[in-house]
Amino acid sequence: MLRALVLVLLLLGASTTMAADESLERRLQVLERRVSHVSELVLEVEGLKRSNRELLGRVEELEYRIKRMEQKQRELYLDLDSRLSALQPNGSRPAAKVPAAEKPSAAAPGAVQKKPTAAGAVSPAKIQAEYDAAYALLQPSQRRYKEAIAAFKAFLEKYPTSELADNALYWLGETYYVTEDNKSALAAFDRLLKEFPQSDKAPGALLKKGYILDAMGRKSEARKVLQQLVSQYPDASVSRMAKARLKKLK
Repeated sequence: MLRALVLVLLLLGASTTMAADESLERRLQVLERRVSHVSELVLEVEGLKRSNRELLGRVEELEYRIKRMEQKQRELYLDLDSRLSALQPNGSRPAAKVPAAEKPSAAAPGAVQKKPTAAGAVSPAKIQAEYDAAYALLQPSQRRYKEAIAAFKAFLEKYPTSELADNALYWLGETYYVTEDNKSALAAFDRLLKEFPQSDKAPGALLKKGYILDAMGRKSEARKVLQQLVSQYPDASVSRMAKARLKKLK
């Protein structure tokens, strides 16, 4: 009887052990499946990160190319302006003439009035030479834009009422435009239009002002400026360019 009882107990223990082993094995299988699933998710995340890095690299490359294209376009505009100006009857750099009694243009309220160069103090040839030296820095073989900005600013400080002052202001604005300093370019063109409204550089200044306002996201103002250009200077060569930009702004 005792032996039978012991045998039953051993069988029950073995059964319990087997059940426990089976339960443990099932748990291990569940854990393995979960670990496998987590590993798959980790691999997917790593793959997404790698794809994201590749996409970011492509975006940065495209942004760089676009920036270079915009820079090249600005330089082409400057070169085109230079060539067109050279073909004008009076040229972009007319012979400098210093009037016998030169008066400064009316300054805005609160502005510091610049003292004009005394008549006869500086020869027209010297004024022309300084202007030419600044202008030469913009040529395709030079493209020394920072130096050109400094040279034109110095010229305007010395000769604010020279017959070349409006040209100097225009090319100063163009140089800022090429170097993507839109704020300074806009200020230069605005000053030209305010102080020298009858300048032959006014149409070009209006065109570039429209371009800059468009680039700054000020579409409504850009349209007004370009429409003003087309209305005031319908026969100017830049009017065609203004009309083309207006079509894009609609």
